[in-house]
Amino acid sequence: MRLAHAAALTVVGLLLASVASAQGLGDAAAREKEKRKAAPAKPAKVYTEDTIGRAMAPVSSTPDLPAAAEAAAAQAAGDKSATEGAASEKAEEDPRAKAQADWRKRLDDARKEEAAYQDTVNTAQLALNDTTVLYSPGRAANTTLLADSQKKLAEVKSRIASLEDEGRRNGYR
Repeated sequence: MRLAHAAALTVVGLLLASVASAQGLGDAAAREKEKRKAAPAKPAKVYTEDTIGRAMAPVSSTPDLPAAAEAAAAQAAGDKSATEGAASEKAEEDPRAKAQADWRKRLDDARKEEAAYQDTVNTAQLALNDTTVLYSPGRAANTTLLADSQKKLAEVKSRIASLEDEGRRNGYR
């Protein structure tokens, strides 16, 4: 008999605890709902390129290759205008010096072009290494840009090698 009383008291105690708990959770939920209605709603945060910075900019914002090559050539041309004037005076005196000056100019132009293509390859590869946006049109464009730039970079490198070989044969170094 004592066992039956103890079991009945345990069951009643558990039922009372569960009823009290359910009322407490319901009341808490109602209070939270009222609190949210009373509090002003916060505006949603809008992320822009300015807030996330340049590192997370869209992949499609890569510089145009011909524009980058032209900019590098224009900058280098401004730096060497004084030396080219002296070289052109010397070249007028001697045909060999003129040929050497022409060779040096072609070699410098090829190296500048190589640097521009190498920068484009590096930028495109860096964009492809970003795996946060897979299978997007920007990724396909960067893949194409990378392949084209690598092909043109190989052509420029072979042109530089042949120019250096020409310089060695003619003793321009």
